[in-house]
Amino acid sequence: MTSDAIFQLPERAILRLVGPDTRALLQRVITADVENFPVGIARPGALLTPQGKIICDFMMFSRKNGIDIDIHESAGTALLKRLTMYRLKADVTLSHETALHALWSTAAFEGASEDPRLPGQLWRAVSDADHETRPLDAIEIPAGIPAFGRDYGEAEVFPTDVNLDVYGGVGWTKGCFIGQEVVSRMKRRGTIRKRSLAVTFDGEAPPAGSTLKAGDTSIGEITSSREDQAVALVRLDKLDKAEGTLGADDITASTTVPDALKPEPAAERI
Repeated sequence: MTSDAIFQLPERAILRLVGPDTRALLQRVITADVENFPVGIARPGALLTPQGKIICDFMMFSRKNGIDIDIHESAGTALLKRLTMYRLKADVTLSHETALHALWSTAAFEGASEDPRLPGQLWRAVSDADHETRPLDAIEIPAGIPAFGRDYGEAEVFPTDVNLDVYGGVGWTKGCFIGQEVVSRMKRRGTIRKRSLAVTFDGEAPPAGSTLKAGDTSIGEITSSREDQAVALVRLDKLDKAEGTLGADDITASTTVPDALKPEPAAERI
């Protein structure tokens, strides 16, 4: 892949929200802060169940007259229906834009925004331009970045399990949103124990569903793999206390916990 190559993401749908109440609608429903969302910026977000688990997540692009949402195609129709239901009397037009595509590159290109999950390494855009289709697995998996539809599905994980808060996808101080009470309580009480981590194996990485162990202690599960790399959902408290060699399916592995993902002490308020 050349450094300036632009690719089209497969299995993506683009939803477009236009109108003066666009931000107000999303602000009271999804996890991300869209009131403080400058034009030209990309930001992840999610719609949660009342119990705080992800129904679907997506990448948003701030526009002068609204917001574009880049979402896995399996969840696009459902999100459009839910947002239409939540719209009530808000002045917002919602549409599925089949002529638009999700684009990416490892170099900045015209109209693109930096991907906040990999700043300085990945750029994203929504455009009607056609390009060769290529997934992000080769970039996301070595970086330990989980993806909806590959590493998890509807109502399986909390936003913090998949590091959505670290990527800027949870507005802790923006006020109420669906599922907010549960996820904010986890942060206040310092009970965020699971995180998605990059794991490197001494050989071909085991498939999704394999148990990650430290010695005899099960500490997590592989959620996706590619070559000798994998993403694993790991109990950080168990990883910290466990003794013995890290691995899965008798293949030795290694991992590190980035500072941004290390457990925080309980907070008095958010």
